[in-house]
Amino acid sequence: EAGLDAPIAAVALDATPTEAVPSPDAAATEGASLFARASLMLANGDEAGVEPLTRAANLGYAPAQLRLAMLYQEGQAGLAVDDAEARAWARRAAEGGDPKAMHHYAMQLYDGVGGAKSGPDALTWLKKAAEAGRVDSQYNVAKMLEQGDQGVAANRTEAFKWYMIAARRGDQQALASVQRLTPALSAVERRKAREAADAFTAPPLA
Repeated sequence: EAGLDAPIAAVALDATPTEAVPSPDAAATEGASLFARASLMLANGDEAGVEPLTRAANLGYAPAQLRLAMLYQEGQAGLAVDDAEARAWARRAAEGGDPKAMHHYAMQLYDGVGGAKSGPDALTWLKKAAEAGRVDSQYNVAKMLEQGDQGVAANRTEAFKWYMIAARRGDQQALASVQRLTPALSAVERRKAREAADAFTAPPLA
């Protein structure tokens, strides 16, 4: 099976008059406030929560962008399924630095959700999420590198490194892959991968 884990996905941005653009700090604060209100409304089944959610997303608040992407992908809260919108919002959230969004956007690129497939681009975003500490991304980076599919060159040593990193963080599939690959690699390859895994550090996920 060549598939990875599951993916996600965007809305045309409202034009904002230049004079009305808030400062980055003010936008982040307002975005967080709107997102909290929208989350509460949506949790209570109030589809009107999409309005403050979209406002927060348009302010550049990455968690809101990702949530909006999920709603479009799944056709929830009164929104019709729109994979292209979902992908555009996921991309914006990923570009905004949200590791979870990086992973979801990578999965969209891998699976071709809302647009063309791109293995190399999927790997790029998976690595960003993996380096930020997402274990599921670490495992999928390893899997792509081991398989060498969708235009990605196979690299078992690098795959072994990422399997080790994910395994050390409790991923049982990664641990099984470490055990499976160990006898297939040379001592030099294993040492190189182990040294790289030992040197890996990631910030704690929020």
